[in-house]
Amino acid sequence: MTYWEAIQTLHKHFYLSGRRNKIWQANSVAKYIYYVLAVFLYAYLAWIGCELADLTINYNLGGYRFIYALLPLFLFIDYLFRYTTDHRLLMNIRPYLLLPLPKHSYTDYLILRQLIVFKNVNLLFICIPFGIRTVVPELGATAMIGYTAGLYLFLLINGQFFQFTQVLTARGLWYWLIPILTYLSVVIITIFFPSPQGYLHCWAEIGNAMIRGEIGIYAVLALLLIGMILLNRSVLERRIRQEQYTSETSKSDKNNINLTIFDRFNKIGEFLKIETWSILRNKRLRLIFYLNTFGIFIFSLITAFDPESDMVKSNGFLYYSFIVYGLSSLSRIMCYEGNYYECLLMQRNSIQNLLLAKYYFYTALLLIPLIAFLPLALIGRISFWTILSYALFAAGVAYRILFQMAIYNKVTFSMQATHTGKNVNTNYIQLIVTLVTIISPFPITALGTWWLNQPIITNTLLSLLGIFFISTHRRWLISIAQKMKDNQYDQLEGFRRSR
Repeated sequence: MTYWEAIQTLHKHFYLSGRRNKIWQANSVAKYIYYVLAVFLYAYLAWIGCELADLTINYNLGGYRFIYALLPLFLFIDYLFRYTTDHRLLMNIRPYLLLPLPKHSYTDYLILRQLIVFKNVNLLFICIPFGIRTVVPELGATAMIGYTAGLYLFLLINGQFFQFTQVLTARGLWYWLIPILTYLSVVIITIFFPSPQGYLHCWAEIGNAMIRGEIGIYAVLALLLIGMILLNRSVLERRIRQEQYTSETSKSDKNNINLTIFDRFNKIGEFLKIETWSILRNKRLRLIFYLNTFGIFIFSLITAFDPESDMVKSNGFLYYSFIVYGLSSLSRIMCYEGNYYECLLMQRNSIQNLLLAKYYFYTALLLIPLIAFLPLALIGRISFWTILSYALFAAGVAYRILFQMAIYNKVTFSMQATHTGKNVNTNYIQLIVTLVTIISPFPITALGTWWLNQPIITNTLLSLLGIFFISTHRRWLISIAQKMKDNQYDQLEGFRRSR
């Protein structure tokens, strides 16, 4: 098999693997919903580009040169966006190491896949409308060729840098310093410019060189792209070999966290241990937990120090902080448990105890946003009753809605998964339940706070609804467990089929 035949075969196998995936076939409605949302997203990006062009023209910010001044920010946003949509394929490559494929063919395929992926043009949906409104009137339509080609080269380099750091960050937290220091250094460099006009002029020179098609600037970008590709290839091959042939040394258990505190809760305590260990030991769940916690404190700081933060924004940040743990985990409840669902069915009341443990665990996590927003009550930004009412509403009504997904989820998630990939694991019911959870308190807030201008009515209604569902949590959790038992064979078939 030649080099290019190996590349084509790998592409065909990966394509068929995705199309034949049971999860892909089982969620056709969700796929079409995502397609519609993608169209709206790209239309929204194009609208942002047009509005940015109007802003640049009206305030005389330098015309088309202004987009180059924003390029470091756009590249950073592009890097973050790739983490929400991309996933590692190293595990899928490992079986091909046993075949006599040409050297570098499997790593080159991963690199080529990253170079031709559609997400490389995401930011062009902002830049091209901006260029049509600013570049074409000033320099003509032919200037759009150099304008688009230069920006696309920057996005390709950013994609290779993302793949390079994605492989390294999977090995340890210390490697996160590479992207952090890289983008932070760009911010620090801007400080040394004597004025914003000097910074804008520097990027304008780079942009003008790309638009004019100067060989020097394109040679530098091409060499930088080739260098990133070669570095990426070296790291990918080394990482694949390490995962295939290097065995991890056994770690001592002396540093393990002791969870004997849960022993007093009997069977529920055992499931509480599982919930705790799932976050501590699963890389993906641990990363999501860290990001959610970081986001909660960021929302708290924004609400505390933003002088333009109104009641709508404050209430939105507050409520989202209380439901973010539930949205990220409870909306996919039972998906990880699908790996051992048969064992749960063999034990009496095990599903009921599991649901109770999950409810107690995620209710206890509400203490984190409560503590994060408590200083805002002390300084008078938000009343303590408002914070408490949203906490009660989240623990009662929001969790009641999210726990309903235990009946509908029938897809097993791998315990070793580190990224969600293309979100094909999401069904349309999960999208609806998530949306209902997010908007559920806002009719009450609109009635009491915005229409009647009586926040006390909003806080009272939210608190009463939350207390009602909290006090009856055993009843509705038992009801959910009973419905799962009635539907156990359909769920078991779905969990087995998607493993």
